[in-house]
Amino acid sequence: MTERSISDPDLATRVAAIGFGATGQNGSMVSIDLILGDITTVAADAIVNAADNQMRGGGGVDGAIHRAGGSTILADCVSKFPNGLATGDAGWTTAGNLPAKWVIHTVGPNYSAGETDRGLLVSCYRRALEVADELGARSIAFPLISAGVYGWPKHDAALAAVETIASTSTSVDSVKLVAFDERTLHAFEAGLSHRTPLRLLQGVRVLHDRGYHAARVFPGMSASGMYWRVSISPATTSAGGQDGHVTPPASDQAIRYSTSSLREVASGTVDITTSPEDVADLLARELPTLLASRAEDPPYVEWYSGLLQLVERHDALPVAYADYFDDEPGWEVGWGSGIRYPHPPAPNA
Repeated sequence: MTERSISDPDLATRVAAIGFGATGQNGSMVSIDLILGDITTVAADAIVNAADNQMRGGGGVDGAIHRAGGSTILADCVSKFPNGLATGDAGWTTAGNLPAKWVIHTVGPNYSAGETDRGLLVSCYRRALEVADELGARSIAFPLISAGVYGWPKHDAALAAVETIASTSTSVDSVKLVAFDERTLHAFEAGLSHRTPLRLLQGVRVLHDRGYHAARVFPGMSASGMYWRVSISPATTSAGGQDGHVTPPASDQAIRYSTSSLREVASGTVDITTSPEDVADLLARELPTLLASRAEDPPYVEWYSGLLQLVERHDALPVAYADYFDDEPGWEVGWGSGIRYPHPPAPNA
């Protein structure tokens, strides 16, 4: 099994070890690791098995866990689940010869057979964590559920996994997401970075709430149209104007982010479970010139609050410029959406 730092540039030979901001029921911070390898070799209190309804062992992860764990797992399945298990539910058995105390079995929806209710997939992760709490497990390893022979689109399956784990209150301290191949690993990484742009925008709102009204965002699209990007800087470093054109701030006076960077922001990491308050702390550390100014600018703060409400309502990112930006007034919320928001007011002198 491969375990290397997220800073390793070769995705084919790395895993990501990431500290998150999710808080368990005991008030401690939950850590989440991405692992490229074989889930049957992962040391954890509990490992999760992507089982079928019959609970008698099968192919894929299910078969691998039964083979590695030995016959006691099947015997326990027969004893505890004589009628199998419903889709979206979870239950536990012994872990047999595996380096774990328990196997938590959960039955994912079969997308290929028409089980397309995403709530069932979400329930698998939530129920598995509930069972882990009942057992007193402090660490748990998950595979990507339903994305193999059950055919759930891989990137959505990974997004469902990380969103559910990030939003579920649990006493588990450590979650390991185990990818058996590079595509799965990349899907997990993409899922973890899905909310990074929004967290950055929310972090700027926190800075405004803290009295740093000079914090400005300058969002747009890359020349290829593939990546959203943003510069965050003090107001005095940019010439954003009423005509909608933006002059990017000097590189030493701004934090620049592109969605091509996934979760890497300046010298830190921002992901789906990073709180806006933690993002604000990161921005403040990286922009000391911003902290030097406490000038009030209520018109901009009010304008930005309205923009962010629109962004959150439509789950779409703001765009102020692009190679082919049209001449319609205002910024666009959602590239190509036609949803417009007025240009920002000029900074206070």
